Amino acid sequence: MFKKTLIAAAVVATTATFGAAASTVTTASTPTVGVEYAQGIGQIVAADVVVTPARDYDSGDIITVSFAGATVATHTAAATPVAIVPTITGAGNLASNIEFLEYDGNDVKMLVTNPVSFAAGTTVTVSGVQLITTEASDKGLVKVSAVGKVATVEGAKIVDASTAVTYITYATELKGAFSTKFDAVVDVNAARKEFVGGGTTDTLVLSNTVASVAAGMGVTTTGATYTVKGDFSFLDENGDGDIADAKDGSITSAAGTVALAADMMSVTVKSGSALSTGTVGISVNGPTGVVIPDQSFTASTMVSYTNPKGGATDLVSTTLADSAAGSWTLNGAKAHVPLMYVGTNYAQAVTISNTSTQTGGVDIVVYIGDDTVEFEGVATAAGEGVTDISAAVRQAIADGGITSGVASFDVIVNAPTTAITVNALYYTKSDGDRVLTK
Repeated sequence: MFKKTLIAAAVVATTATFGAAASTVTTASTPTVGVEYAQGIGQIVAADVVVTPARDYDSGDIITVSFAGATVATHTAAATPVAIVPTITGAGNLASNIEFLEYDGNDVKMLVTNPVSFAAGTTVTVSGVQLITTEASDKGLVKVSAVGKVATVEGAKIVDASTAVTYITYATELKGAFSTKFDAVVDVNAARKEFVGGGTTDTLVLSNTVASVAAGMGVTTTGATYTVKGDFSFLDENGDGDIADAKDGSITSAAGTVALAADMMSVTVKSGSALSTGTVGISVNGPTGVVIPDQSFTASTMVSYTNPKGGATDLVSTTLADSAAGSWTLNGAKAHVPLMYVGTNYAQAVTISNTSTQTGGVDIVVYIGDDTVEFEGVATAAGEGVTDISAAVRQAIADGGITSGVASFDVIVNAPTTAITVNALYYTKSDGDRVLTK
């Protein structure tokens, strides 16, 4: 008759001791993989994983290799998927005594079929694992580790857990930035028809970077499209809907074909050549004698690259998405009055307070639907004083075609912006109400 205590002792003896020793994990390589490549290819063959156990294992024990940050693929990504069975190799009879058991999410499980003894430094290698990378690349890293699970009279116990090591590093390959943003200052002293320093040209320069990744783990670029958003309608000198006339302004770029949107609110430059580290300049050249609007710009860059899975269809990566691309500012003051009632029942009062010693010419821009009407030199804001421009505002609104209802307008003063305050109110004659709108 056997005693239970003797059976327990025998089981513990065959599975060695539960000390503090831990296995170690190494890999054949730790490649840097391009994010764009990983997302495009969807699934990659991973490098071999080498596990050095720190204990012996008995039949029925399980050794698990875990990949944190990526899901293990159970089938190939071919048109007709085939089940993936990893290869297990090791010194001596290891390969015949350890077999693939199953996949479980991020885990590859191996079953020990006969007792194995791991002499110091003896390893078991797992090859042929494939990882799904579509979402893994968002995590930045994939790490790999190993752990054992052994049977005891008290049930399965986790033993021999290794420290996780870096397995794959992901890097964004395609990046865009601004080398130079639009930054010209519109000169109010030149009736806003030139930039400070003269001329009507300003240039935006975008830089492109293609990061270095492991061989065969990056994309091949085929071209790029650059889009700049802003109001380019001022380039159309005669308002005929295009900028093809001799007196019109222009937009130029040495990077590729330039196309202005039909509404003139954006311009696109399309380059059909493969992208490499470099710059793309986009120059805006205003026409002579046309007011240059103060405004802000945004830019986007879309880079095309060959589908890593093959085929003729390219994939696209956004390296800049409506990013701030600079602005054109005034070297004077500008105030927007969003609401002013006009008509026989209303009186208007608009004043300019100028605390500087500089006397400034005043322009008024009236908004008519989606258009604007410019009135230049309608008044002069005296230095160190308050100037009433109510009559000039009323005349500008009327000349713009608004005789009743509501109007909105800008007041532009050729004086330091920090020194100018514009106040605007309307008075309702029928009930005596006064409403301050600015």
